[in-house]
Amino acid sequence: MRPWAVRIGVVLLLAIAGVGGGWLLSSKPEPVVPPASAPAADVEAPPAAVELPPSEPAEAPPPTEEASVSPLPHTPQAAFARIQTELNHAAAGRDLTSVDSDSDRLGLVAEALRLILSGDGVGANRTLDTVEATIAARIPSEAKMETDPAQVERQEWLVSYFELLPAPRRKSGDAAVTAAFVRLTLVLRKVDAVLLAGMLPRLSDYDLVARRAMSGPSAFDGRGLKLPCRLAATQRSRLEIAARTLRQLAGPLTDCPVVAARATDFAALERFARDPVQGLATMASHKPVRPGAFATPLIKAAASGSLAEIEAALQGGGDPLRADGRGLTAFHYLAANRTLSAADRARAVALLF
Repeated sequence: MRPWAVRIGVVLLLAIAGVGGGWLLSSKPEPVVPPASAPAADVEAPPAAVELPPSEPAEAPPPTEEASVSPLPHTPQAAFARIQTELNHAAAGRDLTSVDSDSDRLGLVAEALRLILSGDGVGANRTLDTVEATIAARIPSEAKMETDPAQVERQEWLVSYFELLPAPRRKSGDAAVTAAFVRLTLVLRKVDAVLLAGMLPRLSDYDLVARRAMSGPSAFDGRGLKLPCRLAATQRSRLEIAARTLRQLAGPLTDCPVVAARATDFAALERFARDPVQGLATMASHKPVRPGAFATPLIKAAASGSLAEIEAALQGGGDPLRADGRGLTAFHYLAANRTLSAADRARAVALLF
């Protein structure tokens, strides 16, 4: 048996027996390796300001979200942020980005979610077939491992984890959509594992089952793609089935910003999603977390700004569903913003959730 299979299998047995904790957010700075030549934002220059008398100096127009945020580079970390954003858009009924690259084909998980929510289990399974084919192509082949021994570790790390995931079941009739939903959660675990393989500095130090570094706290602890919190209000029964199917491998299935003890309490998550204002007041984890890589002006305003700053970022084109490098949106950072009054927080929740 491969050494990775032994290690991960042991961790899984311990986890099922009650040893170990859930996936936690880390506030450690997140390392970002920019691409060799990140594309610059193609932003049209604003028109020249009208000349005014000296007593009334012209003011520069406020920067828009598009002008303040560079396009995401083509890196695993950026792909993670893009895919989580697309999942958020799918759950909210928003249009999805077109697919034009291998990295974007992994993002078809968002299209699968859209199809599931529309009741098309067959279409969702076809889409997930494409995603799984893309994942299979990311696993180093025997030929590649022969020419590049460094790929052996990557192959063992991924395959030993994938072998622990239960086989998806396809059903017909009314159960087909639920089966596709459960399969989606399985595929999400594969997609984020593939992306983590490209992000982590050392694969041998990271436990994929527990989603944490074995040598100590890491910026990648708790990293995983999650279903948007709003789905807890309408998909509770399917979430419960998925959690029972994946068991410890599921991690937190939703991105509801709750304390770890509530992450698998789907009744509580449903209440949170139906009343996020009350949810933030009673169940949220308020531990301050610094925005991750690719944080937008809206995310930064939600993390520590005033209601006026949050509203200004939205008026500048900010997308409340856009995720940063940790997979978190402005709403998640709002939970730890201690500068807002109760009334301003309630207003901000209405704008961001």
